[in-house]
Amino acid sequence: MTAAITIVGLGPGPVDLRTVRAQQALETAEHIFVRGHGDVDLSDLLSRPNVTNVRDFHDINATNRWHRAAEVIIASARVSPVVLTIPGHPRFGEGLVDLVLAQCEELGITTEVIDGISATDMLASALNIDPIHHRVQLIAGWALRRMTPEAPFDGGLVNLSPHLPVLITHVYDHEALTATQQQLLRIFPADHPVEMISSAGLDAESRLTTTVGELPSQSGGWLLALYVPALGELIATRAANSLQHIMARLRREDGCPWDRKQTNASLAPTLVDEVYEIIDAINAGDDANLCEELGDLLMLIMMHAQIAEERGAFTLEDVYHGIVTKIVRRHPHVFGDDAAANAEEVVGLWQRVKAEEKKANPKPEKASDGQPHSMPALDRAARVLKKHPIEITEVSSGDERQRALLDAVAAIVAVGDDPNKVLKSALIDHVNVGNAADEER
Repeated sequence: MTAAITIVGLGPGPVDLRTVRAQQALETAEHIFVRGHGDVDLSDLLSRPNVTNVRDFHDINATNRWHRAAEVIIASARVSPVVLTIPGHPRFGEGLVDLVLAQCEELGITTEVIDGISATDMLASALNIDPIHHRVQLIAGWALRRMTPEAPFDGGLVNLSPHLPVLITHVYDHEALTATQQQLLRIFPADHPVEMISSAGLDAESRLTTTVGELPSQSGGWLLALYVPALGELIATRAANSLQHIMARLRREDGCPWDRKQTNASLAPTLVDEVYEIIDAINAGDDANLCEELGDLLMLIMMHAQIAEERGAFTLEDVYHGIVTKIVRRHPHVFGDDAAANAEEVVGLWQRVKAEEKKANPKPEKASDGQPHSMPALDRAARVLKKHPIEITEVSSGDERQRALLDAVAAIVAVGDDPNKVLKSALIDHVNVGNAADEER
């Protein structure tokens, strides 16, 4: 059965680089829609009387700039079969093709796609790379450009790894170059090399080697692509999985003796210390120190997860999964259908979801005073005594209070006790007595 719409890949443009099947489809077509592409030479098609240039229906201001063109093509196909031609391969970054195929499936219109040589094919030969063997990451410059307005809320939108090479096609203009640099700088250093190649495999091919930091000073182009080589294992310092691998490497038999000796229990005090140092940096307004201390905490999180994986408890990916699913679940007003107009309504949603979680998956009980078992005693006292105050008969001055607290701690230390344990025990006894009195009443 003849397809109502045949989508033909034209390859790089010249007739001698089109497939035989593509050329046959063009020669027998009653009506051809041509989607031109900047510097691609399609003059042999555009000069035909039965050809329509769909760029005449391209609306850059529309939500979907190819919507009108798709309407025209489908309307014509309802009358008689048509051919839609696309430079390169129809399934490589072609928004018009995606739109036409989706609407045809919805409307029950038959389609056929005839392959063409893609820009990726030409680039693989020109750059002498095997995209599969080298595990090349492929992304379009225009896709990166669309993310620019999201900054600084675009973290995690582009999931590129510096451990693998990146091939960026469709780098049409300066905006695409600037957006590309913005995303690459998240994972590559500014002096990392980038090969710019235009019209790959054609007579007009040109190349320029630059760096990630210099990209905005270059010019974009219709047939411009960027190739970013991978970084070495210990040089890819801006990727989370580099730190994960380094911590795992330290724990190997031929790793670091000190790191291999550690356990979750032995690292626990250090974990608390790092949190205190983070708080100090925040209180001091020291961003550089905050960045460093967050790194120290992240290192410990990686180490704790690695130690857990070694004993078969869980992996770092399990940690990711747990926190991602929890945050999504606890924000139904952002990721679901619930609504919250203000912070108070958010708290209500949060409490509802937490109650549902507790019912479905009960956790170990906290201490009888309602606080985490390992919370420092003075922090615990500040929380507990707000809910369960102790009646004070005499209010002393600030200096007297300081001295009284210091003397009490000194007296406990002098007899060999731990002030934290003594205060924690006293708080729990205080709460238990109060609870018992409430039950009697």
